[in-house]
Amino acid sequence: MKKLLLLLAVTAMLPLASIFAQPDETYIKEHRGDTLVVKDDVDFGVPNSLYLLLLSDTNTATYTVPAGRVYMLHKSGYYSLINGITSANNRQVVIVGEDSSPLQTSKSADFPPVVAGAAYQGNNYAGGMSSNNDLVVKNINIELGDAGNGVAVWNWFGYASNARITVDNCILEHTFWVMFVPSAGSKTYIRNSYFVNMSGQACRRNGGVIDFFGDLDSLVVENSTHLISQGSMYKFRTGRAGAVIFNHNTFVDLAGYVFMNVGFQRNFAVTNNIFVNCNVQGYCNVNTLDPGEADYDNLPMGLVNVAYPDSIGGGVTADSLHFYVDKNLVYWDPTLTNATDGVIAQALAGSASKVFAWKSQMITMNTRTQAMFDNNATYKHLVEGTWIKDKLPAFKTPADLFTTQLTNIKAYAINKADTSSTAILPIWRLVNTPVLSYYTYYDWPIPVDLSYSDADIKTAGLGGFPLGDLNWFPAQKATWLAQRSAEYAGIANTLLAVKEVSSNLPNSFELSQNYPNPFNPSTEINYTIPKGAVVTLKVYDILGKEVATLVNQYQSASSYKVTLNGASLSTGVYFYKLVAGNLTMTKKMLLLK
Repeated sequence: MKKLLLLLAVTAMLPLASIFAQPDETYIKEHRGDTLVVKDDVDFGVPNSLYLLLLSDTNTATYTVPAGRVYMLHKSGYYSLINGITSANNRQVVIVGEDSSPLQTSKSADFPPVVAGAAYQGNNYAGGMSSNNDLVVKNINIELGDAGNGVAVWNWFGYASNARITVDNCILEHTFWVMFVPSAGSKTYIRNSYFVNMSGQACRRNGGVIDFFGDLDSLVVENSTHLISQGSMYKFRTGRAGAVIFNHNTFVDLAGYVFMNVGFQRNFAVTNNIFVNCNVQGYCNVNTLDPGEADYDNLPMGLVNVAYPDSIGGGVTADSLHFYVDKNLVYWDPTLTNATDGVIAQALAGSASKVFAWKSQMITMNTRTQAMFDNNATYKHLVEGTWIKDKLPAFKTPADLFTTQLTNIKAYAINKADTSSTAILPIWRLVNTPVLSYYTYYDWPIPVDLSYSDADIKTAGLGGFPLGDLNWFPAQKATWLAQRSAEYAGIANTLLAVKEVSSNLPNSFELSQNYPNPFNPSTEINYTIPKGAVVTLKVYDILGKEVATLVNQYQSASSYKVTLNGASLSTGVYFYKLVAGNLTMTKKMLLLK
């Protein structure tokens, strides 16, 4: 009898065990293989379904989450959060919107799902997302609340040490401080995204994308558009990043810095970007308004800023400073030229006891940084290429960015020189979407088209691609993606090895004999290309085996030099081969140890 009862008990437990071998169905609208379509607030009846599902999948010990598990948020869904999400610490966590169409050009009636804090049972909750390992967020809209309703949401993304966050094809709007606050050793990748209305706090420094204080592994921002910001977008203090790349981005109407860089970064690339009406706020060399956000020598930062090695410390040398700036457009509206005068007047009105020495930030780089870039002998890896200046692209549909919003940006920048000002940059709205509950329903479809018709700018980037966010040019972006890896290899190679030595356009293809030759252990190779092309320079041993790749990137017409370090090579004859488009040349050299 006891055996029969035991058998019945085990049989009764089997359905329960099978339930716990699956994710919690309470929060799931639909299964699509290993993809779980999550119920939104309407489906679930109350907020927090996304948090609760992730919590059950992260903390469970009763079953193994499939490696390919994806949490899908359905079209036009609203996913408000009472609690902040924390991803698993032992696997990648992927949260995606249902529609992967590029959001910049989408005209779909179904908008990307909204993820935001919650207004629930009389309380406001901030929400947020933290990565314990590897968090991927795609195809959604993230709203950090509405300052008009008195909701203070300081930041959204947090990190454990050495964690990674990838944000792709997302809309990100509003913040009191910044969107991302990385931890030591972390990695951040932002692609194909749209930042708008980075405002909400009275502090003139706040309202941007990222701020960090320790040393990071990397930050890459690619093919993203940034519109309407009151604060500093990307803040680089004394903490350093192993690599920082801004490639093919568009920045328009930003009162504060694009890059708040005190000068301590040393591996930084700024390529193929468009900067229009940025860095409008004046700089005061008395460090009262912007504590902790001033250049080392109290100079205006501009768009590109590098400090002397002895200022940075930590073993940094002139040769270890790597900064590559090329193929960027910068423009300031003529009406902004007297903005600094207005700042001075406002500062005197608000602080009569102090006369501040205000300076414009609307420059590419300050005098110290420019002198360092111009000193090729000492700073071999500070490479400044082409700036297109004083030209506003003929954007297809800029709406009121260069009328009403430009006026707002200028007025805000002047107003904030008064330390007593509580002004907040007005929210930009064109579709008249209302502020409801806790979060803002964003403008959808995106109400501007920042493609442009200028033939010269459309081929001004590396490889002949358009400048700025390529999502505005879908056909060119598809072609660009096919050569993306080679372009990034070229950017990295330029940061590390190649220095342009002549700005005069050459008319011949030349590969010079290395010098010295014979050599031990290093030698320099000079070459000239007559027109822009993807360039490779490789070294082969006597048997034809490739032993080193010195260059693999797109380069514009010019003369270049690169150093080969043969410390790891054996004594013998080597060949170095230069290929630029359909042009090829090879020479021989001798390593003697």
